[in-house]
Amino acid sequence: MTEYWGDRESIAEMHVVEELCNLARMGLDTIGEFQEFIRLLEAGDARVVGRAYEKLRSGIHSVEETKVMVMEYLVRLSIDGKDLYASLTLAVDKSVQKIDGAAYRLYMYIASGYTFKDELYGLIKDFVSKLVEEYRVFYNGLMKLRSDPRECIKAMNVVVKLEEELDNYYRSIELEMFKKLADNIPALMIMKDAMDFIEEVSDIIKEAGETLRYIALHKASLE
Repeated sequence: MTEYWGDRESIAEMHVVEELCNLARMGLDTIGEFQEFIRLLEAGDARVVGRAYEKLRSGIHSVEETKVMVMEYLVRLSIDGKDLYASLTLAVDKSVQKIDGAAYRLYMYIASGYTFKDELYGLIKDFVSKLVEEYRVFYNGLMKLRSDPRECIKAMNVVVKLEEELDNYYRSIELEMFKKLADNIPALMIMKDAMDFIEEVSDIIKEAGETLRYIALHKASLE
């Protein structure tokens, strides 16, 4: 077994990491579905977008239920670093909750009869694509936590760089929003809220990545 935190990795902790990986995979699936949801916005069909939102909500609900199970399991354990694992669990759940908030506002945007300007829509698609990449790197790093913590550390360094790129995307989108929607304040407010939620997901993933890197550093130092 791998030694770290001054003790041997327990079977209980191995199970926690496995459950956390499962939860993170569900989060990745949800963000992937959100990317598909974004693709459907271009046509401006509120019924199609509404159905896609309900499908997305189903995946978010599954993440919520799994999060509760993982947290209940953690409460019963006495393992070193369990607060860090709890933090990662809550981060995955919080990220999909923010996705829910963004998707609902984008659905309301379409349902209100607003349409996307070509350049703004292209920026949003790129923004979400980069977010999916950030989350996927985080997930792949998490999967390496036990078997190769040094690779996990490298992945989390990439997560930080991707979050910086996402900040640049957000600034470009913000500028384009104010240019294209300045004469429609209700539409601007809805869109601004949606983009803020997406940007917050990027921040959550980065913070979770820093926590994961801390755990991986302990593992790597005792190899």
